[in-house]
Amino acid sequence: MRVAFILIWARIALAIRVSAVEGMVQEPQLDENAPQRAVEDLRLDDIPLRQTVELIHIDLPAEQAEVLFERGLLPGCRICPVRSSPSGDPIVSVDGTILAIRREIAQCLCVRLLTKLQEAG
Repeated sequence: MRVAFILIWARIALAIRVSAVEGMVQEPQLDENAPQRAVEDLRLDDIPLRQTVELIHIDLPAEQAEVLFERGLLPGCRICPVRSSPSGDPIVSVDGTILAIRREIAQCLCVRLLTKLQEAG
């Protein structure tokens, strides 16, 4: 009886966690204004070293994005590429923590330059 209760509780907790993650992830959408949008949406892979940006959203399925959330890559966090690995993958500082990210994942992270935020605010 106790084992069944624990298994049911674990499934409920997992379902709540997945639904919370799905609410944070924006699935990529096709847009007829794609060329105009490409100028506005920057990807982490496009950012030069030592340029601090803010994460806007993650274009990954919830299962893949959950790993990033667990490591502190949440919308609104500050990211700064500090160096590149020998294979070219970015090594970034996320709110003071150093993380190595695959280039393919960096291409799915939509960011915004902080200088534009400071000028607007």
